[in-house]
Amino acid sequence: MKKILFFTFIFAFSASLSAQQLSKVSASDLKKDGMEAISKEKPNLESQIKSALMKDEDLQKDTINYLKSNPDTAKSLTSIVLKNKESINGIMKSILGDNVLSKVAVDYISENPELLKKVMKLIGK
Repeated sequence: MKKILFFTFIFAFSASLSAQQLSKVSASDLKKDGMEAISKEKPNLESQIKSALMKDEDLQKDTINYLKSNPDTAKSLTSIVLKNKESINGIMKSILGDNVLSKVAVDYISENPELLKKVMKLIGK
């Protein structure tokens, strides 16, 4: 009799566990939540990213390479590079002066945790 009660209890317990629906958290959800938290914490994140872009040559190169490889921005970037004749600061000023390229550059950095961490170090946060 005890065995029947024990097995009935085990069966009922396992049935109740399998009936529960556990929510799954994806890596993209965590990344999105992290970026939203950073954005809420730093309302002027865009200006901080732009400031960091003018200070760090490696960050500039990463961003320029991204814009160069992006089909939507490659043509505009080529024009800017030709006008600035390899002056990386001049290229970056022109990128940040263009609304579309600036938005793409800021979005690229804000969505890349490694680059965003680098920006936070550069601005002292």
